[in-house]
Amino acid sequence: MFFMGKISEKRSAVESMFDFNGGFSHVFGGQTKAGVNVNERAALSLSAVWSAVKIISHTMGIFPLPVYRRLHPTGKERAPDHSLYTLLHDKPNKYQTAFVWRMLMAIQQLLWGAGISEIEFDVRGNPIALWPIPTKYVQPAETRSGELIYQVTNPKTGKTANLWPHQLLIMPFMPTIENGWLTPIAIHRETIGSALAVREFGALTFGQGTNPAGIVTGIPFGTKDARDSNKKLLEKYSGLNQSHRLMFLYDQMKFERIGIPPEDAQYLSTRQFDISEIARIYNVPLFMLQSHEKSTSWGSGLSEQKDAFITFTMQPFCVQWEQEINTKLLGDNNKYYCKFLMDSLLRGNILDRMKAYQIGEGIGLYDIDELREKEDLNPLADGKGKVRFISKQVQTLDNAIGEDE
Repeated sequence: MFFMGKISEKRSAVESMFDFNGGFSHVFGGQTKAGVNVNERAALSLSAVWSAVKIISHTMGIFPLPVYRRLHPTGKERAPDHSLYTLLHDKPNKYQTAFVWRMLMAIQQLLWGAGISEIEFDVRGNPIALWPIPTKYVQPAETRSGELIYQVTNPKTGKTANLWPHQLLIMPFMPTIENGWLTPIAIHRETIGSALAVREFGALTFGQGTNPAGIVTGIPFGTKDARDSNKKLLEKYSGLNQSHRLMFLYDQMKFERIGIPPEDAQYLSTRQFDISEIARIYNVPLFMLQSHEKSTSWGSGLSEQKDAFITFTMQPFCVQWEQEINTKLLGDNNKYYCKFLMDSLLRGNILDRMKAYQIGEGIGLYDIDELREKEDLNPLADGKGKVRFISKQVQTLDNAIGEDE
């Protein structure tokens, strides 16, 4: 059944299926102990959440996802002639590029708990399109015989269709034993609510809070006209635009500067702590959230931290996506498989790459064409780059012992 995809025949897929006029509200939204309502849109208004979601979703988008053909007895090669190659690498449906599709799936996964797409099949049962579905319109359920199905609600008509698991690609952020998923926004609602409350407190403090820079004393009570005159005098020096001006006071008027109260001085440290909490939720190093206040156990340098982000944050996402896609789209056909290419972000600087290539080539790990491919270069003509080299000093232990004798 091609349920959600039919909507796109009438309207733009992005507009109709993602319902930007109201699609960010969610049943998981609710008031926290901090007194603020938390849902996905509110969470995204926090710069740390926005940045973490953007970094992970954009990274998923830039990783190429080609289809490979297994070569016997060993080896592999790209299979651009396979029908899924264009679907996964270039254009999953007629409205979206592969980058946009992967990014949208990741955003749904990071905010609503799962990235979900309906698989459109042709009359022969071959996948021909992937249509993202907003996670909030999908619920796991069971048939009367106990089989797993997913109830998908059409946001425009309110009609519900039951889709089998093989008709959907589902990438849960945190799966549950009930074949559902946990959304990080719901699970960490109090943490995000606290960050929102602190931000609102700061905005109100700067906008309308009573936090004078000093106190003027020694003014005679005088008449109403005198009080109004003194008030107008002081108002000339209030506000951000009037800061650092030289102040002239009448006789008997004294000005006393006030320091920042200790409880207000903790405001910035509290906001920094909230950024660290959000970084832990999404497993993103602090430097990627533009936070450089504290050291990190991810590594001593930015390069090590970046590699750790790819290894511990992005690689689990990639493996999850690969297994789901290989299972649902390629099925039992073990001749083909898809795999994300993460080499471009793991290559490091050019000097480190050249040293690694030199070592790899010296032990026969790579031939020249394989190294050129890693640098996005064409192979050498006439197959000259297929030759492997090995150092003369490398030999077996038995040979080394024999020479000594």
